[in-house]
Amino acid sequence: MTEKKLKKNSNKKNVKKGDKTPLKTEKSIKSKAASLKKKKTSKIKKQDIDDIKILKKKTRVKKSRQSDNPKKISKKDKEKKSLKINSISGVNKQNEIIESNQEKIDPESLKRGDIPMDIVNHLDEFRSRFLISLVTIVIITLAGFFMADHLLDIINRPYLTTGLKLNIFNLTEGIILKLKASLIAGVLIGLPVICYEIIRYILPAVGLDGRKFIILSIIAAVFLFYGGIVFTYFLILPFAVKMLLSFTPQDMTNVISASKYLSFVILFSLGMGIMFELPIIVMILSRFGIISPALLIQKRKYAIVLIWITAAMITPPDILTQAMLSIPIMILYEISILISKFIIKQNKKRELKEELKNS
Repeated sequence: MTEKKLKKNSNKKNVKKGDKTPLKTEKSIKSKAASLKKKKTSKIKKQDIDDIKILKKKTRVKKSRQSDNPKKISKKDKEKKSLKINSISGVNKQNEIIESNQEKIDPESLKRGDIPMDIVNHLDEFRSRFLISLVTIVIITLAGFFMADHLLDIINRPYLTTGLKLNIFNLTEGIILKLKASLIAGVLIGLPVICYEIIRYILPAVGLDGRKFIILSIIAAVFLFYGGIVFTYFLILPFAVKMLLSFTPQDMTNVISASKYLSFVILFSLGMGIMFELPIIVMILSRFGIISPALLIQKRKYAIVLIWITAAMITPPDILTQAMLSIPIMILYEISILISKFIIKQNKKRELKEELKNS
C-alpha cells in the first residue's frame, strides 16, 4: 500500500510542475478524453482532468508560437505585402519625376501659357493642327467643285470681255479645270484657318512682348496677299490680256487653251500676292536686326532695278503692264522703309526698359 501511494504522489508532482517528460503522452490523454465523453460518466478522476488541462495549455502555446513566428506567413499575405511595397515605390517614383519636371519648367513659360512637352507631344499637336487645316481645305474644295462653273466664269471674265472664247483640247481637260478652280478656292478661302492654326502652334513658345507682333504681322500678311490678288484681277489682268491679244497678227486667230489660261492667271495672281508681302518681310527682318532703314535707303537703286526685272519676268512684254506692276511695288518698298524705322524705334524702347529693370 505504501508503495502505491508513493507512485501516485510522484505522478501528481510531475503533472503540476509541467516537466519536459510527462508520464502520459498526448495521444493517451486524447483517447481518454474521447472515451470519457462517450461513456458520459459522472465520476472522473482528478488526474484525468489535470491531463486534459495540460493538453489545452500546450495547444494554446503552439497556436501563439505559430502566430508569432514570421516564417509561417501564408502566400496571400506575402503577395499583399509585395503589392503594397510596389505601389508605394511607384508613387515615390512618380513624385520624383513630377518634382524633377517642375524644377526644369521655366517660370516665364508658365506665365505665357507654355505647357512643357516632349517631342512626341509636339509632333502630335502639329499633326492635329495640320489635319484641321487639311480637312478645311478638302471641305471647301468639295463644295467648290459643285460651284466650279461659277468659279470658272469669274476667272475667265477678263478674257471673255474681249469677245473671244477659250477652248478645250482633251476629254479630261474639263474635269481638270473644275478641280483646279475648286482647289484654288479651297486654298484661298481656307487661308485664314491655316494661319490661325499656325499662330496657335507657335504662340506658346513666344514671349508676351512678341505675341502682338506675330499676330499683327500674320494678319497683315494675309490682307496684303488678298490685296495683291484683287489688284491683279481687277487692274492688271484685264489690261494685260488686251495688250497681249493686240500683238496677234491679222491673218491669224487666237485659239487659246482654257487650262493654259487658268495656269497663267494663277501664277500671275500668286506672284503679285507674294510681291505685296514686301513690307511684312522688311518688318520681320528689322525686328530681328538683320535690316536697318539706312541699309534700305542705301540699296534703293538696286531694289528698283530688281523690281523692274521681276515685273518684266512676270508680266507680258509691254511697258505699260510692267509699269502697272512695278510702280505699286516701289510704293510698297518706300512704305517698308517707314515701317523699318518704326520697328527700330520700338526695339530701342524695349531695350531701354529691360536695362532699367535690370538696374
